[in-house]
Amino acid sequence: MSASDNLFERPDYSGPFVFNEVVAQVFDDMVSRSVPLYREVTESTAHMARENYVFGTNIVDVGCSTGTTLQAIARIMEEPAALIGIDTSPPMLERAEEKLAAFAGFHNIKLSGESALDFDYKNSSVVILNYTMQFIPTAKRRKLLESIYSGLVIQGVIIVSDKVTSANSKFMKLQTFMYEEFKARNGYSAEEIERKKAALENVLVPLTWEEQLELIKSAGFSTVEPVIKWNNFMSVIAVKAEDDVR
Repeated sequence: MSASDNLFERPDYSGPFVFNEVVAQVFDDMVSRSVPLYREVTESTAHMARENYVFGTNIVDVGCSTGTTLQAIARIMEEPAALIGIDTSPPMLERAEEKLAAFAGFHNIKLSGESALDFDYKNSSVVILNYTMQFIPTAKRRKLLESIYSGLVIQGVIIVSDKVTSANSKFMKLQTFMYEEFKARNGYSAEEIERKKAALENVLVPLTWEEQLELIKSAGFSTVEPVIKWNNFMSVIAVKAEDDVR
């Protein structure tokens, strides 16, 4: 069970945000209180994965963290599936292994510490990028998406959830206010909110929705469908259609 997230209560917290052991201990509580509609996105992702899975292929969760999404998928899959979680944080993978242990007898589950940029996505029908791409350097995101596109089978899908920004300063100000109010309602103090914002600066780099859409399409996906949006957080699904293949 995740500990309560009080990481940013300490005024001496310094340095950029990293997915280390301390963060892994509180991560589940952190995301549930910091990411709007986190449970709904997880459940929606699981159902989209089940409906788009092709037997004999892989479901890959990129940046799987503590394995919550893979756990949700494993619970609802009615047939054995190959579930792969990749994350460069060993403490996160340790917790994912614990969560997924109960499903190992039914599903073929693998966890890897390989970089998302180096992983081979060959023979995948579903690739999940929930709150992951925003932590990838912007100059490398297209390469990542192209690698995923190349490895997907025809009619394979990617599911992408990220924080997004607005090019309109008025809307951006409102979005920021609403998001900080959301976190305050979930028990974070103004000081914690500001400390975490400072820690994430230049670590989590969001794009506008228009930039995100163009990035996904530039990798080869012509069909991109928004599925969930709350203020400055958005989830989409994109399909590798047969007509897209160059």
